[in-house]
Amino acid sequence: MWKFFQSDKNGTPLNIQTGIDGNPTLITDGIRALNAQWKTTALATAVTGQHLVDAKPNGSIMLTDLIVILSKKVTAATISFSFDGGVYKAELFSFDAGTSSFQFSHSFQGGLRGWKDANLLITTNDATTVSVLVGYVHISPVQTKPYGVWNAER
Repeated sequence: MWKFFQSDKNGTPLNIQTGIDGNPTLITDGIRALNAQWKTTALATAVTGQHLVDAKPNGSIMLTDLIVILSKKVTAATISFSFDGGVYKAELFSFDAGTSSFQFSHSFQGGLRGWKDANLLITTNDATTVSVLVGYVHISPVQTKPYGVWNAER
């Protein structure tokens, strides 16, 4: 029996995991497909900064998908999503809920990363009937950028 492994130029073995058939399998897919998670929430009241996804300590999150469904309009209402790291906050999207009901979905092909310890929050300024699904991946502390670097690169 021959034993071998594939490695990069430094001798580090490539990513091999047990496949669904129980045999070793070379992993050639991206982090989004292998580690994606998702959460949902439904709101019927005004909320200020409700956490949708929390970063792991010293890590960050990368958004992969976002679906927002507003079932009925609410005059002068807005729904917004932001990254919030405690000291710094960056608004990502703001939807006008006062015009009409809507459905919004988007897949972030390049991913949309936050900075170290930044959580994803949702805020509504009035009672709305909104449902949200967010897809995300936790990013390790090694690959996570502090706010100053993140802000300079966006």
